[in-house]
Amino acid sequence: MPRVALVFPYFRTRAATEMLFPPLGAATLAAQLRRRGIVARVFDCTFITFEQLRGDLIAYRPDIVGVYSMVSLTANALRVAEMVRASLPQALLLAGGPLPTVFPGRYTQHFDAVFRGEADVSFPSFCRDYFAAGASPARIGELPLATYDGLFIADHGLQVDNASVHHGEDELATFPLPDRGDFDHAAYQGVWLDKTGRKATSIIVTLGCPYGCDFCSKPIFGNAVRRRDLDLVFAEIAAIRGLGYDSLWIADDTFTLNEAYLAEFCRRISGSGMTWSCLARANGMTEETLRLMKGAGCRRVYLGLESGSQATLDLMNKQLTVEQGVRAAELYRGAGIEVAAFFLVGYPGETVSSIEETFALALELPLDEISFNVPMPLPGSKLFERLGAPDEGKDWTRENEITFVFPSDIDEEWLRRRVEETMAAFAARRRPAATGG
Repeated sequence: MPRVALVFPYFRTRAATEMLFPPLGAATLAAQLRRRGIVARVFDCTFITFEQLRGDLIAYRPDIVGVYSMVSLTANALRVAEMVRASLPQALLLAGGPLPTVFPGRYTQHFDAVFRGEADVSFPSFCRDYFAAGASPARIGELPLATYDGLFIADHGLQVDNASVHHGEDELATFPLPDRGDFDHAAYQGVWLDKTGRKATSIIVTLGCPYGCDFCSKPIFGNAVRRRDLDLVFAEIAAIRGLGYDSLWIADDTFTLNEAYLAEFCRRISGSGMTWSCLARANGMTEETLRLMKGAGCRRVYLGLESGSQATLDLMNKQLTVEQGVRAAELYRGAGIEVAAFFLVGYPGETVSSIEETFALALELPLDEISFNVPMPLPGSKLFERLGAPDEGKDWTRENEITFVFPSDIDEEWLRRRVEETMAAFAARRRPAATGG
């Protein structure tokens, strides 16, 4: 029987900042494939080795192998492609994810085809037709290739460049729930129990982001915000609870954007015993909504404050003020919700004094967690368009590494030392509170 393998090529690095969650994109595609009667299996590499993946794939003998890739997984994705070519030469090799969406031509040097953007419908439909036609990599041209949204081929004597799509809310409501059956839930839950005392997993409730931050790339979900039907969201939460999880990481870019939708979510999750955390904008929230979030089990929000310098925020096109960030942190903490904040330091065009403003702000605010990164010119972002490709001599796949991958006037050693000093000062400031209970 024909088989599809979906590979998520993240091999655990045990970085101090790791936040491990099962790959929802693969779970969503698996559900769509199985709805069409196609045998599919997700190969989540988080808790296995490369050699284990090789052996498992060879034993499974897939006819189609789909590999997810983004910036930090580029080397792993290409290594998997090379292994599949050598060990499973009969398999059709496909790529998807953020980086293949932005640079499909680069990936068709290693893969037979790329599916760009939201391929929830087009990829499973392609697989169904491929199997029904008894096709092979050499006969891919026999399929109605123009009908598959987001498909890109520059191989096998073909040139296919179909536009990608963003599925509307009505169409999203017809999708099956993500199939989480192939994940090592005990391993994921063990990681989070050790880290937080809760068993957390991720969920996506809304898609898209309307903001245009200079450093941000949104190649998959784009600008159009779409909200999932809450009946389906809570059916998914019930399935998650059935797997033994008791906490959610809401992975949306803009979950708190629509207060009415957020309030209804809070009303429905209240009293469930399920805690949750989410990303949040630092503007547009009322004290009433924050109290509602707290009462509904919101444990922590993550704010992208980015900088303590208004000039730098303007460089980033953040569309926020420092004062709004300060007020947001204070409001969330006042409501009893923990606050974590992300900061970017060494942004192109900023100065040492503006970086020091960021360090000072991080230590002044009532925060429970902070992190610092240097800007990453992500393909698809305005920052990438301005700076160009990163220095290929630098490793830009490292997690939370203070290393510039573009020319900078900021001394890297100084910046690394100041980050370490600020993190130490933050830890020292929090230690008495933690000791006191």
